[in-house]
Amino acid sequence: MRQPIFVTAELKMNADLLRSDVISAIEQFCLAMQSEDGCLQAIATYDQNNPQRIILWEQYEDRSAIEAHFAMPHTHAFIATGVAELVQVFETQAAVSSLKEPAK
Repeated sequence: MRQPIFVTAELKMNADLLRSDVISAIEQFCLAMQSEDGCLQAIATYDQNNPQRIILWEQYEDRSAIEAHFAMPHTHAFIATGVAELVQVFETQAAVSSLKEPAK
């Protein structure tokens, strides 16, 4: 059984840009991520108490899917825009005992 890898990334919006433009760019990036082979989920959430903080929740099938994500042209293009900077990132996996096979 494959053990998916969860990525939680905290980003800080570029304060020189309109918040709505940053959110639009991030939402487009999440859509592009969701089209990647091996990316199971990509969701952006926004902190209501800190309007510059964005949390990306991503789920990948395995390490090779994460590596492929960082090689994608849309990933390089998003980073180059400078709409947000990476503050911190965490990679986690569920305990094997909590993973269940899908019902057949």
